[in-house]
Amino acid sequence: MKVALRLELRRLFSSKELYIALLIGLALVVWLFVHEVSESVRFAEEFAIYGDKISGYLHYPKTVFNSSIELEYDALPPILLYLLFPIIAAFPYASTYCKDKKSGYLKNLLVRIDRRDCFMAKYIVSFLSGFFVSGVILLASLGLTMLAFPMLIPEAVTQNYYVQSGNMWGELFYTLPMLYTLLYILVDMLWCGCMASFAMLISMFTRSAFLAVTGSFIVFEVLDYVLSLFSLSQFSPITFLRPIQTCDGINLWIILTEFVIITAASFIGFYFLERKKDVF
Repeated sequence: MKVALRLELRRLFSSKELYIALLIGLALVVWLFVHEVSESVRFAEEFAIYGDKISGYLHYPKTVFNSSIELEYDALPPILLYLLFPIIAAFPYASTYCKDKKSGYLKNLLVRIDRRDCFMAKYIVSFLSGFFVSGVILLASLGLTMLAFPMLIPEAVTQNYYVQSGNMWGELFYTLPMLYTLLYILVDMLWCGCMASFAMLISMFTRSAFLAVTGSFIVFEVLDYVLSLFSLSQFSPITFLRPIQTCDGINLWIILTEFVIITAASFIGFYFLERKKDVF
């Protein structure tokens, strides 16, 4: 098992797909950072001239907790990031597995490594790939934002924050915002690992890396659309992964229950069914 796991981890961190996924995510992080800094500078210049007349609410400086990509609520980069997370999470490893099947590498590998070890290692590394990529992106945004913006405690009266006190962990956001942010980043990292594993389940049915990577994205987008039709957006991963919580009713039980169901389904399908195949 250790040999198989070491081999797959080495392949993950030497693959160009991993660094392409990171590059896409970090490009969105930098884009948002430049946007937030320029907006802050522009607002400061206007405020120095016009004072409170330029806004209809109490002026409060932009902070880490409404400027990082996790908590900014109306700019394009965070919208794109959370929309593309199923693809970004799946791209580093699901595409590699499809290429292994298509090239015959998987057949040669199974001759040398026990099937159970091989597929368990692949499943674990697929989860870790999504977990790692999302963690680097989200923590990089938080760290970069901390270089330019203060860590002031959010004030609800300023109307600068989208999180409401009635949301999941809402009270925590207005008392210990850094803890709230880090906890939600952990939730996002776990779910991105789940999405990457789900892409491995899809890869069982195709040799196309494109279909394996985009299939996960399509499934979660269709699910999000269907749930929104029935006013059940709080059950959609695309919705509840954003820490600003754009709809009411999100709670930890929904997040954990869906995580367990989807992770278990992808594990059972990939580990128990895929490894029993004789032909790839």
